[in-house]
Amino acid sequence: MPTSKIELRTSPHLHSAPSVEQIMRNVVYAMLPICAMAVYQFGISAAALILVVTGSCVLTEYLFNRLSNASATIGDWSATITGMLLALTLPPGFPLWMGAVAGFIDIAMGKVMFGGIGFNLFNPALVGRAFVQAAFPVAITTWTPAMAPGRFLEFIPSTLALPFMSPPAIGDWIAAKGVDSFTGATPLALQKFVGESLFLREFVLGIQAQANSKNFTRPFMPAAPR
Repeated sequence: MPTSKIELRTSPHLHSAPSVEQIMRNVVYAMLPICAMAVYQFGISAAALILVVTGSCVLTEYLFNRLSNASATIGDWSATITGMLLALTLPPGFPLWMGAVAGFIDIAMGKVMFGGIGFNLFNPALVGRAFVQAAFPVAITTWTPAMAPGRFLEFIPSTLALPFMSPPAIGDWIAAKGVDSFTGATPLALQKFVGESLFLREFVLGIQAQANSKNFTRPFMPAAPR
């Protein structure tokens, strides 16, 4: 009695004319308008962050290919997608060296450790995001206002922070941009990272701080008239 031959294969199980490389490249093309909008809103800091994180992902995958004597996989564009996705989840003023570390982690621990594309248990970009959330909680919760004047001519100060050094405070930089107010979960951040106890009223209405005679509202309070 003839026996049927059973083949065990990994996904994708349905094959068509487009290759994995073509599909991944199309995803990169689809993400370019999103990256362009991020650069338009936050300037050269966002552009540098996208380039550094993506470059770190591609370089990490290339190095692991060389170390393991495996065939090069950077041509399938998956590392490029991972880097772009990770960069778009980070604050625009995120220090570049931290972004490079995040790119290394998401490829090394989120992809290569599980055997490469198609075998990873988690989204590699979110593995890197989770790592920096735990390792650099202050930097990853520090956001800057969009459409700041001069954003195409200068970096956000924290972007070029030196490795293993605390990013500079950006309050004065924001004040110099003439921003009246912006909102955020500042009371919760102060309690978690600084240990400052706040009253219930401040949790509901926010707190108001002064910086260079400018009013910063955090969150939900209108700025005082100048």
